[in-house]
Amino acid sequence: MSDTRRQPTDDPGRRVIDQRLRNRVIEYLELASSFEQQRDYAKNVPMVNVPYEVINQWEDWVPAAPVRTADQLGVYSDPEVAAMMKFQAAWEQAADGLPDTYPSISEAQRLPVWLNLREEAECALAVFLTRGTMPEDHELVWT
Repeated sequence: MSDTRRQPTDDPGRRVIDQRLRNRVIEYLELASSFEQQRDYAKNVPMVNVPYEVINQWEDWVPAAPVRTADQLGVYSDPEVAAMMKFQAAWEQAADGLPDTYPSISEAQRLPVWLNLREEAECALAVFLTRGTMPEDHELVWT
């Protein structure tokens, strides 16, 4: 005889996962927009090449073409999607313009594409901070 009662699950659901990912995007934009945070990261984690970490983290948190899908309504606002798309263009330029020689953070921060990346991250972050972070333990519905 099988037990048909529902067991509690640790699965947070797609919406909560999307909210968590949105919060990671905000954290990423904080790092990308702050040369000071980037230098601190390099100092505190010397085995990591911070310029490449900044490039790779964006791909960790954001799809290749940021768009607002029907199941993400309220997770990302229209202005946030537009900000991600604008930042994506600066990110692509920085990814293409970063030397393959694993430059130090101080070398990267002198590159025009890295300066632009920081500026665009700062602009995108300002858009995201209008609403701020979302809960990571329950759904929040914003329209």
